[in-house]
Amino acid sequence: MIKINLLEVEKERKAKPAAATGAFPTAIAAIAILGITALVFGALYFQISSKLSALEKDVAQKREKRKELEPFIKKVDELEKKRNDLAMKNNAIETLRSQRTIPVHLMDEISRALPEYLWLTELTLKGNTISIAGETLQDQAIPSFMSNMDSSEFIGTPSLIETKIKTAGGGSTAAQSSTTTFKITAPVTNPFKPKEEPTTTTTTTKKVKK
Repeated sequence: MIKINLLEVEKERKAKPAAATGAFPTAIAAIAILGITALVFGALYFQISSKLSALEKDVAQKREKRKELEPFIKKVDELEKKRNDLAMKNNAIETLRSQRTIPVHLMDEISRALPEYLWLTELTLKGNTISIAGETLQDQAIPSFMSNMDSSEFIGTPSLIETKIKTAGGGSTAAQSSTTTFKITAPVTNPFKPKEEPTTTTTTTKKVKK
């Protein structure tokens, strides 16, 4: 004869619904988390898409504006180049004009710088250097002459190259007289030379990457 324990069957029947009831809230929570995650990613995607669309629109507008300004930018570049070329030509012309008058001014300045008892025997202008040779009856006249030249705006600081005692006269010592010969060099300056203007930077256009 088969015996069935009805109490055990009843316990199993009550335990199954309880287990099913505990699994239901977990499934709901998982679905809620997935839903929130999807909403967050959706919002981020929409935000990034909006920013990307705005950037693309801004780039397109700048490209159109650049196309409109290209003829004007090209014209400005051409005018700047012409202006720089003219400035260089004008500087060259002014330099040549000023150099024509330099020898005249040098002769005038040197004649003004000559002290007493000193005279010149040779004067040579080569490039931007002037070489002077002369004689004097008084040795102290040489530094005086150099100081006078140094104060001129056409002559730089002079340098004494050499000095020599030169004796002239009859055979007897009493009849002989001596002079001091000297050689001086000095750089020539040009106060009329135009100052160089700073080169104007040509306008450049930055290309937008496609």
